[in-house]
Amino acid sequence: MAVGALSENWLFKELGDFHWLLLCNGLNTKSFNLKDELGNRLYATFVRIRIKFSVALDEFEENEEVSLKGKIKRFGNGMYFSEILLQSQKGLTKANLMTSFSIRNEVDNTKLMKSQPYGGLNTIEEYASFPEFGDEYRLVKKNIKKELKNDGNVFSITDNILFESEYKLNAFYDLNGVGLLYFAAYPIINDVSESVYFTKLNSGQRWEQDYYTIFRDIFYFANCNIDDSIEYKLHSYEFINNDKIKITSSLYRKSDGIIIARLFTIKKKK
Repeated sequence: MAVGALSENWLFKELGDFHWLLLCNGLNTKSFNLKDELGNRLYATFVRIRIKFSVALDEFEENEEVSLKGKIKRFGNGMYFSEILLQSQKGLTKANLMTSFSIRNEVDNTKLMKSQPYGGLNTIEEYASFPEFGDEYRLVKKNIKKELKNDGNVFSITDNILFESEYKLNAFYDLNGVGLLYFAAYPIINDVSESVYFTKLNSGQRWEQDYYTIFRDIFYFANCNIDDSIEYKLHSYEFINNDKIKITSSLYRKSDGIIIARLFTIKKKK
């Protein structure tokens, strides 16, 4: 739990671990044995994660039991797509995760190189064509797609800046065991920065205690080194039906101005 609600950081890690389990089971190998044709160690790189909650994070109860089930498919040998369902007492949460494989430069997280597993038996079912979930990512990354639609909600994809702030990385929390910026840290970095702006808008009442995530869609583009910092940029927001807010934002590396993620979020008032 975090801020009186289910921890989104914890949830991302659990979903990522379940995706990784499905992936390794389908490849019939352990994660530490994954290598490419040249013998380089491979790491699963999260490319896109979309989570739809039937109830907001603050409606989960402490010590509540939840169950996970999921399936995974692939496109070629390099792109893997899972659908994971989390059943709670009050409803169903649906998550879609997309990963590729990367080789890590041991001294520079900005130079991850794509690769794919070599050898072994891959029993994961293959898509006949590139799935829409992946194609949307491609179009957003190339700045071709100008809006994102989901269940009647339309997010405009723009670089207009309403607010920006700098986030200093916490090496004990934001980085994983191999020194990469943890995929689960991206939404938290976003929300820490977001709260600065919206708390002022919320008459000084702490934003993170008033609004809780009910939808999140993250497009991951790049990673970051430990000695860098993150620039948060708020692009747009819109209040919906008096109890929800739709927010579009992005994260950039401060050192070179490269975008590392776009985030599309809906939060519900407590």
